[in-house]
Amino acid sequence: MSTPHQPEQVILGAPFDACNSLASAKNANLYRAAMRLSPERQRFFLASYASMRVIDDIVDDGFLELPDTERQLDRENVLATLDNWQAQIVASKADKPNPLPETGPLDENVYDALRQTLGRSDLATDPWIELADALRRDIAEDPMDEWDDFISYCEGATAAPASIFVYLLSARYDEAIGYTSPLTNAPLYHARDMAIFCYIIHILRDLPEDIKGPDRLVTIPSEVLIAADITIGEIRNAIGQGRYSDLDLLGSILMEHAWEHFETGQARSGELLSVLDADEADTLSRLFTVYIELGGAMMENGYAAFLSDRDEIMQITAQSSLPDVNEQ
Repeated sequence: MSTPHQPEQVILGAPFDACNSLASAKNANLYRAAMRLSPERQRFFLASYASMRVIDDIVDDGFLELPDTERQLDRENVLATLDNWQAQIVASKADKPNPLPETGPLDENVYDALRQTLGRSDLATDPWIELADALRRDIAEDPMDEWDDFISYCEGATAAPASIFVYLLSARYDEAIGYTSPLTNAPLYHARDMAIFCYIIHILRDLPEDIKGPDRLVTIPSEVLIAADITIGEIRNAIGQGRYSDLDLLGSILMEHAWEHFETGQARSGELLSVLDADEADTLSRLFTVYIELGGAMMENGYAAFLSDRDEIMQITAQSSLPDVNEQ
């Protein structure tokens, strides 16, 4: 793959350094791709990603990890925290002072960073609101029975954040007016299907890690488990005992769904090329290539073979397309 440019080493400054600490903690592929953008767009991404990371960690790593009794007692408090987070997002977009400096989950650094970026852009708050809707489902522990339930959840949990990245790929920054995008369709239109494809690959890639936690943190709909004739407990046992062949059918069913979204996703992301320059198009290609190569590895010899060589495959695919920004 050609390399039009290397990621730019940006001096972020306050309040974006604090956002970078939050956003880089997991150094996900989306973060690596965003660090290839211009400095102004890096700052917008970091503010956005950090603001989402804060509330996602409160729900996933805090609330959902609690025992049953504690979750029941804490549910209303977490919902109130989510409402406060959403109020802060709306206020930052309106370029207003932090309405909840003492009780809001966004601290002053993250809030100020979002106010300086989202508050000076033509991007709506829709991605944050849609994420909040998905998190409310998590907090309520709504069952994910059918594939349509999964897709509905994905639109808030993964497509909405991905739409911010699409917006930033196309956005232009002017010091006087802030951030503007020439896109004629909403960013979600371009992001949705590829985000769902990538998320399914992500689930299959990280299943050995995610299965170590509570069943409720494994986002595979019951309909798929029934079709694969397997339970969460049986997945956990198969992975724990290295019986990866027991998971081949599950992998093939999920991969079939993933490729259904891939074709539409490729077409809609391809429509972006008319407004992207060579570097931006290269960044988008590199991000997708990571997941396409992972999906290809899962298909080539089956999901069981992928799990056997998972760590090596993950390292090769990520580092070849999106090298760690700290290793440039």
